[in-house]
Amino acid sequence: MTRSILSGLLGLLSVVAMASLPAACESGGVGDPCLPEDEYDPQFAGFKVTEENIESRSFQCQTRICLVNHFQGRVSCPLGQQAPTICKPGEGGCADCVETSTYAPDCDPAEDAAAQCISGQCDPQGAFCRCETGGDCPSDDWTCIEGQCKLHVCRDGLTGCQDPSRPNAENEGKACCVPGTDLPVASPVCGQCAPDSNRNAEQAVYCSCRCGVAEGEEPDPNFNFCECPQGFACREIRPNVGLGDEKITGKYCIKEKSEFENGQACGQVQGRYDSEQCEGNP
Repeated sequence: MTRSILSGLLGLLSVVAMASLPAACESGGVGDPCLPEDEYDPQFAGFKVTEENIESRSFQCQTRICLVNHFQGRVSCPLGQQAPTICKPGEGGCADCVETSTYAPDCDPAEDAAAQCISGQCDPQGAFCRCETGGDCPSDDWTCIEGQCKLHVCRDGLTGCQDPSRPNAENEGKACCVPGTDLPVASPVCGQCAPDSNRNAEQAVYCSCRCGVAEGEEPDPNFNFCECPQGFACREIRPNVGLGDEKITGKYCIKEKSEFENGQACGQVQGRYDSEQCEGNP
């Protein structure tokens, strides 16, 4: 009986110990495609090729790490788009004026509403800052509708949403949309870098895992680093400069020959290009 109880306790402790390990200790699934959560924001204009992004709680990845390694634009919108036309319902000039964003910051009804909300009104049931007029919204582009600021864009002339699984020719004339919906993105978006630049979505955005500390840092015996699978190399992605969570700084598994170097060419942009916003060539 005692041995049975002891075995059960050891089993429970093993489960607890396994649960306490960082998710990045597993390398299974490295290289699987992932869609960064930022792309579900209809006002997100896309990533910049000069930057990296480490999404450390991605439920799309077995490793929980969705790595954006110096990528330009949106994964979900290969060709990008021009700045959409902002419209307001009922004001004419646009046959298909659709809502794309809502601005209603959270607030605590038990606290002073004037200190939390521009309008000085905190909705007691919804716990959000109510707007009274358009002046309570982020800009004149927004409309106050039923207590919430709404942003609308004109969809006239657009023939649907871009889909990264389709050839670029089939995405011509289509809008960038919030993934899984037909809601158009309310910002201009750069087209992705050329496929042979190693900076397009296939080569620069995928599930990864942390394989080492940043250059110059002492080894961390408390973090269970992963080993990179075949076809991947362990390279520093984020130096530790003393800002943010140091547990996500350091080295990650990236596809071989895809390491970003300062001044690296983006190549011919596949879609929308604006020299003031986009890297590469038109």
